[in-house]
Amino acid sequence: MRIAVCDDDINFAETLKGAIETLYDVSNGPLMVSVWHDGAAFLADQPECDALFLAIGMAGMDGFTIAQKLRRRKELFLIFVTEHEELVYDAIKFQPFRFLRKSRLSEELPEAVEELGRAVLRRSAGSKVSFRTNMGTVFMDADDIMYIEIYGHWLHVRVNAGDDLKCYGSLTNLEKQLEAFGFVRTHKSYLVNCRYIYAIESRRVTLDDRTQVLMSRYRAEAVREAYRHYMKGSYIM
Repeated sequence: MRIAVCDDDINFAETLKGAIETLYDVSNGPLMVSVWHDGAAFLADQPECDALFLAIGMAGMDGFTIAQKLRRRKELFLIFVTEHEELVYDAIKFQPFRFLRKSRLSEELPEAVEELGRAVLRRSAGSKVSFRTNMGTVFMDADDIMYIEIYGHWLHVRVNAGDDLKCYGSLTNLEKQLEAFGFVRTHKSYLVNCRYIYAIESRRVTLDDRTQVLMSRYRAEAVREAYRHYMKGSYIM
């Protein structure tokens, strides 16, 4: 993974670089962290990177100006870093991956680095999932799957705006495969895509189309936690 840090506070930038390198899970592959102390220089060079930790308050060109000029780089995971947490509302329009407060970096950075590693892996792997059916192997985009239900040795794949799928397989194996795409096991018989969750109640989960699926009492907290993680990754912290 290639990460860039852009902050005109030289000491903080080096501290952040070291912290990222310490927290990064090497099982996700090699890591390279580059540091920039000038936003204009960063924009001029446009280095190839998967993620950018960008300070908002910098002399000369500030972080919001840089972010505006980078909006076409949809593949870039943007993480704002600032001393001013009230700027979170101004940051929302840039749809950053995370918003980190310098005063709470030790608390907020570990989760951000962990989720960033997962997000980059998920993107590099693509989002296609394969299923074995009577017709042969069918490939489906994970984002189009609302939930998967198992009964016996059969799986019922509920598809958003498409034909449902009946196939063979193990829900346990799919749970491991689809966790990176925001799926959570709500019940021994159901695997649900957090993308389509409308409400989480005491014993059931309601989806956007108001379909209700079962949720085991002992899985309730794990489901809520998985949904919180999904929301952090999709929107802003």
